[in-house]
Amino acid sequence: MSYSADKAHAIFSQLPEFEATRLREIVGMAEPYIEITDRYARLVSRLVSFLGHLPPKDDQDRVIRDLLADVFDFLYEGRALILGGKLSVAFPLARRAYESLSLLHLCTVEPKWATKWQAGKQIGNAEVRKALGVHPMGEPEAEMQELYKFFSEAAHPNRSLVPHRFLGEGNEYVLGLIGKPELYFVVDYCSKHLELWHWLAATVSYFYRESIGPADGAYFQEYNECFEQAKPVKKWLVESLPQLRAEAIEIDREGRST
Repeated sequence: MSYSADKAHAIFSQLPEFEATRLREIVGMAEPYIEITDRYARLVSRLVSFLGHLPPKDDQDRVIRDLLADVFDFLYEGRALILGGKLSVAFPLARRAYESLSLLHLCTVEPKWATKWQAGKQIGNAEVRKALGVHPMGEPEAEMQELYKFFSEAAHPNRSLVPHRFLGEGNEYVLGLIGKPELYFVVDYCSKHLELWHWLAATVSYFYRESIGPADGAYFQEYNECFEQAKPVKKWLVESLPQLRAEAIEIDREGRST
């Protein structure tokens, strides 16, 4: 096809259509993931609504509330990008959610860190991971490092993660979602995104257990049901990865041979 400005403008106008197509394709396969992340989001929102009627007790409480809202917003907005196949765009949001969430966890188990952060101290994620790794109510440092590496590598222009788009080498247009994202990466991202939702719900529910429990007797029943519903979804996502990875490798091999 020869170039013309009119044709260029016409294909640009189709970008929303490309996005809608990818969204339909992925959403149709990801219903269990959508349901459980909706449920976790609704649970956390329920807690936030309760806290809106309860003044904070101290600076630690204020910090937890602010970080809770920060994590929620980034996780909530990130899912639409994941389901739309815009993984490269979603990574910076997920990294921010992860870093705020790990700091949130540390501030819930060690009030001194909340005091430092409230006073304006910059607390790097390496420091957070180290502190949580040695705390009895923390998280294994190796697991946190793995998540940090996943989100951090893709938050920067990494050659292994920035797609080869072959513009002018067989592809005449490569913007937006005209190309189909690899399902392996979408599913892997869904798995980690769900993990962050569970971590958030578990952390804030435990921190506010003595406040929300007496006021909302069904809250922890809902929390437990979320947890049980999430387990098979997480298992399904993780167990899908080897087959999807093999398919992606085969598709790549076929593409290189043509």
